[in-house]
Amino acid sequence: MQTTRTSLLRRPAVVPTIRLPGLRETATALLRVLSGGAPSAREAARIITLDPVLVFELLQTAPLEKNESASLLEAIAQRIDNTDSGLLQAWALRHIVQQAQHRVDIGVHRHHCLHSQFVAELSSQIARESGYVSPDEAYSAGLLHDIGLLWLIEYADDYLQMLVDIPDERTLTASELERFNEDHAEISSILASRCGLPAGISDAIALHQAEAASLVTAHPLVRITAAAEELANYRTTQAPLSLENACRLTRLDGSILVSLLADTTRTIQDRAGALGLPVETAMLSRPWGPAGNAATSPGSIDSGIARAALGAFARSSFGRGSSAWTDFSLASRLLLGLDAPVLFIKPLEGGDLTGAANPAHPGLNQISIAIDDPNSVIAEAYRDNVETRFQASPRPPGRCAADWQLARWLASDGLLCVPWNNGLESGVAVFPCPSNENAGDETDHNLRRLLTDAATVRISERNSEERMRREVEETVGRRYVDHARRIAHEASNPLTVIKTYLGIIDEKVEDATLKEQLNLLSDELDRVGALIRKTSDFTGTLPAGPAHSGVAEILHDLRALYGEALFARRGIHFELHTSPNLPAAAIPPDAIKQVLLNLFKNAAEAIPEGGKLTVSAVAGINANGSPCLEIRVVDNGPGMPPERVQTLFAGGPRNSTKPGGGVGLAVVRDLVTTNGGTILCRSQLGSGTVFQIFMPLAA
Repeated sequence: MQTTRTSLLRRPAVVPTIRLPGLRETATALLRVLSGGAPSAREAARIITLDPVLVFELLQTAPLEKNESASLLEAIAQRIDNTDSGLLQAWALRHIVQQAQHRVDIGVHRHHCLHSQFVAELSSQIARESGYVSPDEAYSAGLLHDIGLLWLIEYADDYLQMLVDIPDERTLTASELERFNEDHAEISSILASRCGLPAGISDAIALHQAEAASLVTAHPLVRITAAAEELANYRTTQAPLSLENACRLTRLDGSILVSLLADTTRTIQDRAGALGLPVETAMLSRPWGPAGNAATSPGSIDSGIARAALGAFARSSFGRGSSAWTDFSLASRLLLGLDAPVLFIKPLEGGDLTGAANPAHPGLNQISIAIDDPNSVIAEAYRDNVETRFQASPRPPGRCAADWQLARWLASDGLLCVPWNNGLESGVAVFPCPSNENAGDETDHNLRRLLTDAATVRISERNSEERMRREVEETVGRRYVDHARRIAHEASNPLTVIKTYLGIIDEKVEDATLKEQLNLLSDELDRVGALIRKTSDFTGTLPAGPAHSGVAEILHDLRALYGEALFARRGIHFELHTSPNLPAAAIPPDAIKQVLLNLFKNAAEAIPEGGKLTVSAVAGINANGSPCLEIRVVDNGPGMPPERVQTLFAGGPRNSTKPGGGVGLAVVRDLVTTNGGTILCRSQLGSGTVFQIFMPLAA
């Protein structure tokens, strides 16, 4: 049956993570490195970058960012550093033990891997010789240029037989276009783009089989990759034409290219020898060979290493430093080729299977399935302790509405239900799995069980930790409230005494100015008392004060109350300028008083004797598209360096030797922004400091 373009690409659209066979020899070498104590990320990355499948799987799980380094080795090393070692070991082990599950024959697979290494290394060498700016890009393009061929073997019926019947790659390309409407180069390009590789690399991959004459004006990376592919055929009957095309594409002398070819051949032979891979020249010339050409058995992985890998995964997966759901998703993709499942949990006290809270599916915790439900495959998996599968009925909702709905939520026409019991809780993990997906063998089954048990143990632990954290916070909160109330009670008594004596003094004095100052002092005591009560009251029952302020009046009151103590006694001149008929600002009086008093105190500490502080308030200023009132506080003190200004409002230990220091400014910022305002600071060493406060006007 002919496969159309649409159906050819349908499968990777349904299966979010494509599973291809990694070469057993490279996976074994990777596992030995990872299980050898404290592995080097770069050492593991060097092994991975020898295998196009391992590179593809790791990058499609965590694609490259747009601004990420073009170095493939560095990108892989970074992902190794960010991935749990136990998970990486289990991933390598999966490639070792699951070779037989794939359609890719071992002999064909070895040809593909060695040919890809050869073209990658040769592309890199040509790039260096020709002066291309990024040999790493050339290596990436060469390594993945034929990844689509493995995909076709794995997912397209009878493709392996096509390889057996077709002698060369150009003939193969023509046959692919005739049957699929696209060739393996184009599919390789699509798969490379899933890894986040730049468009230039994807283009080089897509065009590596194009006629040399059509590429002479192409981007250098395209020409380099195509030239490396041409040179791979140098030892075949096409040798003269291949060398001619390579010279035309690279603009390098033929003798140079032949020398690079010889050097690259030795390099690949040495690498293959270190991995225990047999190398024949023909294996470097094209990406496939005769099926069954595996005279040298890859051998079996040491059982001790295998057990250590699975044990490390079980112990260390889902580490405490990251999200359990993130870890679960990553492990599902690397080990199972499936998206992360949703979980159904049976409560310890008994009852129905209930969906666990899931950030991707907010309504999941509202779905419950009775354990004895005869129609639900989810209930069946739990009841019988076996894996079950669900295929969506053509006429929804089928046997069970919950099963059908979950398949829709997970964007799949089928489900794979895996029972789990981690010793703390039990339930069912429901993976999205296309209905035509092979369930695999016992190894797949065990990996699913191992993965799900490990994940659910960690999730249960984290849930317990979260409950304990909340309990601790509640306990500490209660203690804080009690402590705050005791402090408020103790502070209220001396405040009351002070206010009483102020009233007595006010009755005895006759000086009008002194009486005014006593009244201001009494008002400040009232403000402090209100702040203390507010701090100690957590019920929200205290009456709210006015939501707007007469800024001019407040500024005059603060100067009258603190001008002498903060400035005059220190020899600092205080100037105040306010516009007449200044409108009210949309900020409570207590808040603006606290803001200004903090700025005044900082200025008094910063300004030397004989200095000057100028404060002004004007209206009619537009900020953020709205009319505002501006308060400006300007001093001629020593100023601050730029790095200090950048962190000015972050808080920290108070340092009176540095202008503007102290945690008070963090409070100032919070008070201003909470009330819809903005505060800015400009300062320069030797030129003083300017604070600008923009507050919206009261309605």
